[in-house]
Amino acid sequence: MGSWLEENLRALAARDATLAREVGAAAPLADEPVASAAGPPTLTADGVLLHSTHDPVREADRWAAAARDELARRAPATPVVLGFALGHHVEALARLWDGPLRVVEPDRRLWRTALAARDLRAVVARTTPVVAPPPAEVLDAWGPVVLLPHAPSVLREGAALREPGERIVARAALRSLRLRILVVSPLAGGSHPLARYCARALGELGHEATVLDLAPFAGGMQAIPALTPRKGPRRVVEEAYMRFLGTGVLAAVDAAQPDVVLALAQAPLDATTLAEIGRRGVVRAFWFVEDHRVLPYWRDVAAGYDHFFAIQDGAFLDDVARAGAGRAAYLPCGADPTEHRPVVLPAAERAELAAPVAFVGAGYRNRRIAFRSLLDLGLKVWGTEWGGAGQVEAALQRNGARISTEDCVRIFAATRVNLNLHSSTYVDGVEPRGDFVNPRTFEIAAAGAFQLVDERALLPPLLEPGVDVATFTDTAELRDRVRHFLAHPDERAAFADAGRRRVLAEHTYRHRMERLLETVCARDAERFLARPRAETIGDAARADGDSPLGRLLGTLPPQTPFTLDGVVQSLLHREGDLSDPEAILLFLHQFDELYVREHRA
Repeated sequence: MGSWLEENLRALAARDATLAREVGAAAPLADEPVASAAGPPTLTADGVLLHSTHDPVREADRWAAAARDELARRAPATPVVLGFALGHHVEALARLWDGPLRVVEPDRRLWRTALAARDLRAVVARTTPVVAPPPAEVLDAWGPVVLLPHAPSVLREGAALREPGERIVARAALRSLRLRILVVSPLAGGSHPLARYCARALGELGHEATVLDLAPFAGGMQAIPALTPRKGPRRVVEEAYMRFLGTGVLAAVDAAQPDVVLALAQAPLDATTLAEIGRRGVVRAFWFVEDHRVLPYWRDVAAGYDHFFAIQDGAFLDDVARAGAGRAAYLPCGADPTEHRPVVLPAAERAELAAPVAFVGAGYRNRRIAFRSLLDLGLKVWGTEWGGAGQVEAALQRNGARISTEDCVRIFAATRVNLNLHSSTYVDGVEPRGDFVNPRTFEIAAAGAFQLVDERALLPPLLEPGVDVATFTDTAELRDRVRHFLAHPDERAAFADAGRRRVLAEHTYRHRMERLLETVCARDAERFLARPRAETIGDAARADGDSPLGRLLGTLPPQTPFTLDGVVQSLLHREGDLSDPEAILLFLHQFDELYVREHRA
């Protein structure tokens, strides 16, 4: 044990008792500090020199002076230092800066090594250590922040250090931002409802989100094969139709003037359209909620996006970055509690929908084969593309009609064992390389229903197998597991309850959109903050709080635009008798609609 460790840990415990215990229990880094030429210790960790070997204190003073100048330029602000190393630079900044200091350093082994190496009691007393992004209510108390990277620490720890810091800065920026976001849907398919979920979540977060719903144009694409049976000419017509849709999207962008365009997988945006959106100064984000192995078209559009989000991570994100995307990040699917929720069914509806075991979804090859063994257990199958499925067609309901989200939730509620086998076109059962987690996993859980899901590499960090969700590894085990859970309703109920609680706490589309905006704002916050900002109701209330109008505005959502439409839309949700200011505003709005708006347009 280093000579300073116990005393430094006591000082750290006064700031953060939990972290002090974790650091005390951590092993030190394999690399040990050594004396610099000037005397104070320095450290090379994982091949990266964290402080000068000649004079780390003098080097730290130069870093701190530059940091002080940056803080002065952007005052008032709270410094957030990325990386602790041996604390020389933090100590130097503490001498120059009287305000609070936050230091992001997730590596508890490094904390232990530093606290053992030198007397850091005074530094720790001035510093709030951050090992993970704090909750929103804590960040709200920090006010504006300035990120101060310690370059050697960032070089050593990379994204493990950079991403928490960026999230802190982004969340701080989002407090003063109300973004206009245009969500572009695909023509059809499984990702189409996600556009609605995303827009609703963005609205809940205080932003102005609009869905550009392209479903009305799906019929045109589906009709193209009737023009010609030949693949070549048909492809030419399809590409022309896509260009037509791209022109329409640009018209919608020009009308909405968004800060961000968020496109869902298979939205009809080609490289040319994306370039035009970028030339308008709009940030372009894409959520690829598909399997990249099955739909490789992402390669053709990745370079057109500033932010590319995917439900698969690892090497795929590296491929996306190499394809030219501005930034690639992992973002799993989720659930919308407004639509995916427990329901109580009338007796007649339950009689139609009830089943011991059921599946809702498309008839992919692996599902057609795997579900044969469940026919004698009372299987029902709901969804499209089951024609020619042989024996399984006998279990098909409603003649293979598409199932709405509302009916999906009802089916989940009426089914004792909901099957969730991820799709595959090239295996007979469970995909051995299965990684992404499909939306159905979160939707069934949010609906408070029980499910059996095939094992996925990315599932455990999201829903813990055996605790939040029940899993199976192959088709043979699937039958055994179905029979087991049919006989154990208490176990089904426990899984359903745990899964719902976990999804509501961590995996809603509000969580996903919050994470998406944090990632976008980590790079583009200053760009958003620099744009002309429309006055909000909160701004007007602060400026004129003592007048009858100001007092009224103080009771309305503060992020709402301070326009006649914005104020009146907020008033329409209120109950009770109208006050004089409310009546006047409603009259002015009606007068505007009847006599003024047409001429202004």
